[in-house]
Amino acid sequence: MRSLKNLAALFAVAGILLASGHAQQKTAANSGRPKIATGSGITLLPKPKGPFFDITAYGAVPDGPALKNQAAINAAIDAAAAAGGGTVVIPAGTFKSYSIRLKSNVGLHFASKDSIIRAAVQGTGAGQDGGFYDASEKNPFVGLQDGGHSHWANSLIYGIDVHNVMISGQGLIDGSYIDKNGNTINVLSGGDPRDAATRNMDGVPGGGNKAIGLKNSTNIIFRDFKIKNGGHFAILGTGVSHWTIDGIIVDTNRDAFDIDTCQNLTIRNSVFNSLTDDAIVMKGSFGIGRYLTTKNILIEKSTVSGYDAGSVLDKVYSTQKLIASDRDGPTGRVKFGTEGTSGLDTVTIRDMVFDRSRGFALESVDGAELKDILFTDVHMKHVSSSPIFIIIGDRGRAPVTGTNTSDDVAPRNSVRLSETEWVLPNVPEIYGSYPPVRFIPAYDKTSPASIGGTNHPFNIVNPAAPTKLNANSIKPSDPLFANAVGVGFARIRNITIRNVVVEDADPRYPILINGLVDHPVENVSISNVSVEYRGGLKMEHAVEQRQLIQNYEYKSYQASTATQALPWLVNTFFSKTEDLLPRIGWAPALNSGKGSWVDDPYNVPEMTREYPEPSIFGILPAYGLYARHVKGLTLSNVAIKFKVEDERPAVVLDDVSSAAFLRFSAATKKGVPAFVSVTNTRKREPDREYVKDTPYRTTTVSGLTISPDWPRAKVTVDRPAPGTPPDSLYAYPTAPSAAAPYSFAVADDAYPKPLTVYPPVFDRVSDKEVLAGETVQFTVTARTPAGADKLIYSAAGLPTGAAFDASTRTFLWTPAKAQAGIHAVTFTVDDGVLPVSTTIKIHVLAAAKP
Repeated sequence: MRSLKNLAALFAVAGILLASGHAQQKTAANSGRPKIATGSGITLLPKPKGPFFDITAYGAVPDGPALKNQAAINAAIDAAAAAGGGTVVIPAGTFKSYSIRLKSNVGLHFASKDSIIRAAVQGTGAGQDGGFYDASEKNPFVGLQDGGHSHWANSLIYGIDVHNVMISGQGLIDGSYIDKNGNTINVLSGGDPRDAATRNMDGVPGGGNKAIGLKNSTNIIFRDFKIKNGGHFAILGTGVSHWTIDGIIVDTNRDAFDIDTCQNLTIRNSVFNSLTDDAIVMKGSFGIGRYLTTKNILIEKSTVSGYDAGSVLDKVYSTQKLIASDRDGPTGRVKFGTEGTSGLDTVTIRDMVFDRSRGFALESVDGAELKDILFTDVHMKHVSSSPIFIIIGDRGRAPVTGTNTSDDVAPRNSVRLSETEWVLPNVPEIYGSYPPVRFIPAYDKTSPASIGGTNHPFNIVNPAAPTKLNANSIKPSDPLFANAVGVGFARIRNITIRNVVVEDADPRYPILINGLVDHPVENVSISNVSVEYRGGLKMEHAVEQRQLIQNYEYKSYQASTATQALPWLVNTFFSKTEDLLPRIGWAPALNSGKGSWVDDPYNVPEMTREYPEPSIFGILPAYGLYARHVKGLTLSNVAIKFKVEDERPAVVLDDVSSAAFLRFSAATKKGVPAFVSVTNTRKREPDREYVKDTPYRTTTVSGLTISPDWPRAKVTVDRPAPGTPPDSLYAYPTAPSAAAPYSFAVADDAYPKPLTVYPPVFDRVSDKEVLAGETVQFTVTARTPAGADKLIYSAAGLPTGAAFDASTRTFLWTPAKAQAGIHAVTFTVDDGVLPVSTTIKIHVLAAAKP
């Protein structure tokens, strides 16, 4: 992990001053800035406390039967609990096991780095270990969150209502194994457990879902151990208070650490790697059956990343898998959301490294309030999404009491037409009472989109009948009342982001701050920030929203060869609706009944109810910052630039009030304005965008402070967003159709791919150690979806006598004794657009090691 001293050097290079963290803490209370979290308050970590209970004394055997080991480990835990507390010791060796049940006042300690608890393969057939994980427990509030957030007992290690527990030591919790072919086999499930059909149903069997699960627990310490491939959640804590995590490494296949309705928590000195899901994610689900704000969270001196699973633990840092399962780039970030029924209050994230991951994400789409967030002293490199993503949506995933007493998880005859699993029976003594706070429409998105005369694989709102009626609503004939919602609109406010350096950011996704009409993101301060994007995109990409998909074969670390579908521009995974339409508007002819389509790149759909990822907005018309529905935005000493010239403006503001850009700099293409301010005359309240004949309103930019020297353009959008059903207020087409056709000027198969999206990736070559007089030889290779045959190789820093053959990519050197020491050679591969480099260190020894 990069130290603050090294971060200071980076800020100095960027022309940004790094303030002292201690000074920030002292002045925060008097400056109106967000409160700084104190976390658990634990700074001096305790050591394991006796008496000690070695699991082998209770029958555990290294490489022995999983059921015998499970019984022995749990017997040791029971014995320690009966003795009033103590520590259960895992000695050196690999111990396969099923569910291990933690108890209060009992620690679990790995005696050495060779102490391993391995997830046993569930089942009694061939290739299985003869047993089963504990069934997921009954939870009457299933369906109000993803299934994994509703259960804890289906874990390799779990504790419910436990207190004063420490897991410690240098050992490993492994949710996988390597088969005879050298490939990783994940044992802990990466998916949700099977949903219950009724809310009073007992636990559903389904296998281990996570490495560690904690619920309603206090005074917890995790230190020094490692987790590999931990299932859906390597660590899930729900309703946990006073929790300290220090010095652990999680290298996993899905979420590394989920902090759900927890309070007073500290993470420090740790590494969380997860290519296909989030590294550290804070949530506020309804899994424990009550609203509980996630509060006072301190995350510091740690690294999050998205390298191939398992490769961080082995110090290989493999980059062969280019995207996550959701078709966006590597995940591995710090995020709040999406399970956001409860709120987030007072979170400090400082002295962090984001490496080959998405950026910092604050998402509230289920009615929660997020406030007093401080994100400071951070170095991001190889960012695969928006460096900063702040969004308010209105999915409204929260409990609402229905009109019947059925305990079906998805009741019919419901106060909702969609997501009926959020409806609770009208039995307040069991489920509580959550009357509707408001109502929203249910849309019929079944009309196929037509581009170039061909129906594309996504649907938009039915223009003839966009809304559905609900016979069980309090106003069954009114489309506005189809879905009852049990919470108000979400809110995000008081966000401070400072002292951040971002290198090598994805060119498709700018910093993105997006609220809702009438519900803006409030009071965001961004200072001392430098962002470098790869660039290389055009405004026509923001107009056309092309779906350029390429199949790409790769071989991830310790895995067999696989194929990914790479989206070069628009990602269709999260949203398959109107966001995929071209950003075009109808221009009626003056003297005839005909008209034509014109480019309208600033007319960006709201996407109010979609799963929140930057890619749901497609390619935006700004490369550096896109802010919409924001009140109170200050950028101070901020610099944004690109490596390859980008044709889009640096900043686009849409419905932003009280914004100031102080000591701001941005690279722009000649003739392209740095700032664009958007006035939109066709806006509607959230969730009513597609209800016919709903009155339109105008939103604009006001109270903007920028230097008069900055080129600025003002744009007016006077058409509804693409896909809005025409009505009496706007009768012209809003989406291509047979009556109003639209085609791309260049067919997809002939359209040039923007190479800055997927630059070349080096196959990792480890550093070398060689004895003087001996020859060191190795080959350097790189891969690119654009075609490896186009790559040109070169080398710099070659020691005297060394040679690099670019045609064969071979390095050859026989060092002399006088050349003893460490030599760094930098290899560069150039695809003609954006050169990429890697450095290999060669340690020459004057004599053999004794």
